[in-house]
Amino acid sequence: MLKRARCLVFLVLTACGEAPETSAPLRIRILDAASGQPIAARLELTGPDGAFVVPETALLLTLECALAPPSDWPESVGTRGLENPHTGTTQFYVDGEIEVAVPPGSYVLRAARGIEWVLAESRIEVAADGGEVELALTRWANEPARGWWSSDDHIHITRRSEADGERISAWLRAEDLHVSNLLQMGTQAQHSVTPQPAFGPNGVVRRGDHLLVPGQEHPRTHFLGHTITLGARERIDERATYIDYQTTWKPAREAGGVSGFAHWAAGVANDGLAIDGPRGWISFIEVLGFDYPYYQPWYDMLNMGIRVTPTAGTDFPCGPWSIPGRERFYAQLDGDLSVESWLQAIREGRTYVTNGPLLELEVDGVGIGGDVLLGDPREVRVKGSVRFDPVRDRVDGATLVVGGEPIPLVAALESEGVFAFDQSIRFDQTSWVALRVLGEKPNDRPTPPLDLPDWVLWLGARIANGAQGFEEREAWIAERTRPAAAAHSAPIWITIAGTPGVATQASGQALARDYLARLDALEARLSDEQIGDQPIWDWVPYSDGVSEEHLRANRPALRASIAEARAFYAGIAEGARAKAASDRAP
Repeated sequence: MLKRARCLVFLVLTACGEAPETSAPLRIRILDAASGQPIAARLELTGPDGAFVVPETALLLTLECALAPPSDWPESVGTRGLENPHTGTTQFYVDGEIEVAVPPGSYVLRAARGIEWVLAESRIEVAADGGEVELALTRWANEPARGWWSSDDHIHITRRSEADGERISAWLRAEDLHVSNLLQMGTQAQHSVTPQPAFGPNGVVRRGDHLLVPGQEHPRTHFLGHTITLGARERIDERATYIDYQTTWKPAREAGGVSGFAHWAAGVANDGLAIDGPRGWISFIEVLGFDYPYYQPWYDMLNMGIRVTPTAGTDFPCGPWSIPGRERFYAQLDGDLSVESWLQAIREGRTYVTNGPLLELEVDGVGIGGDVLLGDPREVRVKGSVRFDPVRDRVDGATLVVGGEPIPLVAALESEGVFAFDQSIRFDQTSWVALRVLGEKPNDRPTPPLDLPDWVLWLGARIANGAQGFEEREAWIAERTRPAAAAHSAPIWITIAGTPGVATQASGQALARDYLARLDALEARLSDEQIGDQPIWDWVPYSDGVSEEHLRANRPALRASIAEARAFYAGIAEGARAKAASDRAP
């Protein structure tokens, strides 16, 4: 029998008082309306006094990311409730059904399950002998039925045991995440934060069409940015060459994984991207996270002919204003869901990112991530749609992005929550086209400012615009009254025979010159005069541990990598190596 208690739960600490003697059992069942079977969900239960009720038997949530590596932690560390920053309420997770002891009275139960399911609500009267409620959840969309599967590429949850796997799987199924990537994190000195029990197939937990997949955020440095590797068959931990990212990229690829940059590849990650993007090591960039869509470094790569796939993730629970799957991406798979088919979709650019709106896009019948080959300049048929839940998102239309520039799109409101478009657009030169959506979430609380302390801003200013991404985010938030409803597709590539590739056009050449200047500044930081003038991060929690000694030991390899990338950009900027500057897929 469940212990009868009422709890007010805060982010990490839970304060519980003994339930009054008059408590009665409330039995809650959450069902899939289509199948009638119990399903996991995120719930919110409000009592007669307006307080949030969190059962002691709700799924345990381990929000340990802000602490040291948990080598000595008891397995019971955690909380039962989640402070949802977007609703301002305390919520909890259940795997289908639960019983909670509450005083008799009137209660309101709300249920959510990711972004494809309609929010549900039920008002309950609990009598002296108890009560029960069944709440059936219905879909407003079914992306898996179209072959598109949801993922969060950036979650940090320690998983040590089979029991942990069962608990975490239920937790993330409640957000309807089909591929949840649990990233083991580290520094130059260790790789043991939010550890996973195994990598590769032995580390995957599958329950139906929902997978937990181990991955890593390692290396991650203040010098070249934070990296992510997804789906590799083994953990890659190259401490001696930590700052030389290719020593991680290469074995990760050999182990079947895909690698890329977190946090929009902004700030110092733009330096890492400048080195490794043109050399074919990068498969993706996380372009949506922290309530912020930021695309410029990704656009830069595309406009220099470097095919990089957009992904999205929450960095939960390390990221602010986050719940798992708030930002996610969808991958279009060939056949059934598997880790390998999902990785292949990322490699081939068949994705779109979103925090709510769902996208469709075709050019002359070719879908997202595909290639349209034209013999001559001509018009092409661009067709697609934007679908959204009007309760959660407000979207007034969409924008086509061609070569990084927005162009007019005539989108008609087909029905409530559905915009559709079908029009012809002329292409006179090789380019790429994608679909972008930016609306609002009318019922969400405003995203708060970062309120960074002065020492963070000081460090950010010293590490080559390391705070760039956050500073631009804050300026963007200041212009908005509500969080964005954001989505962006990967591109469809338009190639016209006999015309220059995107890299050798004027915009690509200008970008190449900018990236040459970036490499010059980065190499200057490796000079004898500047290499010791780096911020001291060793005293900062979760510092990367990259010392002057480590930089000096790896300086020859970094300089060689910079030289290789410089040759690529120089070829574009000078227009002398059109073949080398043509579109290359990693």
